[in-house]
Amino acid sequence: MGNSIRASLPVLSLLLVASLSYGAPPGEVTGIGFSGKDLLQWSATTGADDYNVYRGSTSQLASVGARCHGDEIAVLQFNTPAIPEPGASFYYLVTGESDVDGEGSAGSQSAGPARETLGRCDTVMRNHVLNRSGYGWDEWSEDRLATLGTAAYLAEQLDPASIDEGSNTELQSRLTDIGPPDRVEDLQAIAIVRAVYARRQLEQQTALFYSNHFTTQYQEVYNFFNVYNPDLVRRRLEATTLQARDEDTFRDLGFNGNFREILEEGVVGASMILYLDNDNNVVGRPNENLSREALELHSMGVDNGYTQLDVEELAEILTGWNVCKKETPDIDDPLAPCIPRNLIGTPGEPAGAWVRNFRVDQHDCSQKTLFLGTPYETVIPDTCDGLGDPTSAGEDDLYLALDAIADHPSTAEFMSTKLLKRFVSESPTQAMIDSVIAEWNDDTHPAGRGDLREVLRAVIEQSAFLDPDQAGSKIRTPFEHVVAVFRGMRGQTNGANTVAGYMNRLQHVLYRNASPDGYSELGGDWIGTTNLLERQNFGLDLTESIFINPDFSERIIPLLNDNGISTAPGNAEAIVEFFSDKLFGGALTVMEKQAAVDYLNTDELGQTTPYNDARIRETIGFMTGYPQFLEQ
Repeated sequence: MGNSIRASLPVLSLLLVASLSYGAPPGEVTGIGFSGKDLLQWSATTGADDYNVYRGSTSQLASVGARCHGDEIAVLQFNTPAIPEPGASFYYLVTGESDVDGEGSAGSQSAGPARETLGRCDTVMRNHVLNRSGYGWDEWSEDRLATLGTAAYLAEQLDPASIDEGSNTELQSRLTDIGPPDRVEDLQAIAIVRAVYARRQLEQQTALFYSNHFTTQYQEVYNFFNVYNPDLVRRRLEATTLQARDEDTFRDLGFNGNFREILEEGVVGASMILYLDNDNNVVGRPNENLSREALELHSMGVDNGYTQLDVEELAEILTGWNVCKKETPDIDDPLAPCIPRNLIGTPGEPAGAWVRNFRVDQHDCSQKTLFLGTPYETVIPDTCDGLGDPTSAGEDDLYLALDAIADHPSTAEFMSTKLLKRFVSESPTQAMIDSVIAEWNDDTHPAGRGDLREVLRAVIEQSAFLDPDQAGSKIRTPFEHVVAVFRGMRGQTNGANTVAGYMNRLQHVLYRNASPDGYSELGGDWIGTTNLLERQNFGLDLTESIFINPDFSERIIPLLNDNGISTAPGNAEAIVEFFSDKLFGGALTVMEKQAAVDYLNTDELGQTTPYNDARIRETIGFMTGYPQFLEQ
């Protein structure tokens, strides 16, 4: 075995097997070494169509294994400029891979056993793609990714209308059972069910991203509907309807609209007007709640190109916008008359919907200016002179302001950065941000400037998105964690009941976040002792036989049997290896896999005992408590 270690720059060079039988994977790679301090090179290997590079810390050489560091490299070299910490060093393994016959050996240790890797690159990257573009592994997604290949799979996910959900009985039957949401618990259940069962995984990720970005709180919306007291059922229905309508809009615009459109729907949607008290924003008594969050949270970012004066001016622009019920033909016209309040909740109440409304007489008609003294200065003209149509005077103030905010370069920067943090890296480089901004500013896209599908495509197509070093670099939110457990176990859930209790304890309850900045997209913000304990309990409780029911259970045994894995005693290693592959992309150490095997082969007293189906299920629940399951 050749030798070259980094910091000392070491590389483990592996002996080439001289003779290969037909259909065997490529032999071991030879000639591994560095050309300079950054460029790793090796010799061509018979039968290899491409190569994979693994890197590990020499301090963990015998105990952990090397991680995938470069995937499907078509040439005989790989640039790896990272320098280890002082006193530390890296070691590298290179394997050859055949498109037909698979990946070759990572070589042998000096004492003879094969070198360990934390999953093979293909498996690690499969799970990485499924984790970042969706909510983790399931059978349909794995098969679809294998059939299409990574590029075509992601392209299909970016075109959700092309993915057939009509034949998805797991999804459709559950959505039918829930029915149109008439209480917030239904809306929460639908979100869980879609995340667990939808084939359009990226669509659900994106819909919930924008729902969280333009977050509103159910209770605040519900409180507005005291006009229906004491009809609490009707109050719940109306509040839920507003938030459900928001999410449907975000789901559509996320792939068929631009940011200017989604900004309007988010900032002056009926539920946001109620949540941030713009219903009380009138001339002479401006309320800055909505204007401040529209700039700080929804578009430009904290202190990023606007001033307190802009907050005040925007508050005046937003005066007069409130919510009322309008008859069905008028729901898209902010100037149409409202249904009289004395008819609301009576047998004579006309059919219609609660929507945003513009009150000319409560609008500040004076001139306003946004971004004063900057290249982006925008003057909103005085409409107090009575010229033009007095019944609509001031309505256009809002649209002119939203145009200016959407066009401000800080908005493109803030949103591009936030999307990169969500889908690629929590520390995006300036080059990554600039490349997404370039797509944002391309007005030739189908939806024009800020085309949300094309912006998302620019995010997903970052080279860093498929960088093996990014695999596992983000932490799952509690919602993502719970959904990934269900998906990885063929879980059964209606999204309600027991699951709702866990989401409450995990403090990730959709549509009930009291903070206007939404739930954190940064996984590390969710890590704490109680949160981790609840996550571990969730996996164990799901796999405990006492909890098995059609609405909260797993189908681990059929999943194993359908994939040719025997559940008869004596097959513990294969059972653990299957879930190591599916749940973790194979990225478990030998010791972690052995701990699961030992757990499976013993009883509650630690005595060696032939396992049964219940013990298999408990073992997989135990495995979801491994730290790696937090990672995506």
